[in-house]
Amino acid sequence: NEARIYRPELAARFVLNRCGARTVLARETAETLADHDPPVLACTIGQRVAFAMSAQSGRLVSELDADGPAAREIMALAAEVGSLPIGGAIQ
Repeated sequence: NEARIYRPELAARFVLNRCGARTVLARETAETLADHDPPVLACTIGQRVAFAMSAQSGRLVSELDADGPAAREIMALAAEVGSLPIGGAIQ
């Protein structure tokens, strides 16, 4: 909220990252954050070996496996962030 004092157009969001698939912890974290501001994005980023391989190789996960789950998660994140209202207008 303090950042919005200086930048009222700020569109901050939580991203659940390194989530274990179908874990109680991930579900409870999402439920807890749902009641807070900023809101949580619908997409999540999983705990995947592909992200470690990407960092190690210096390549994007989509370059390593364009159809893999890691690449799909990043594409979903980009699409969701791209649809956020910025400065009062939907981009």
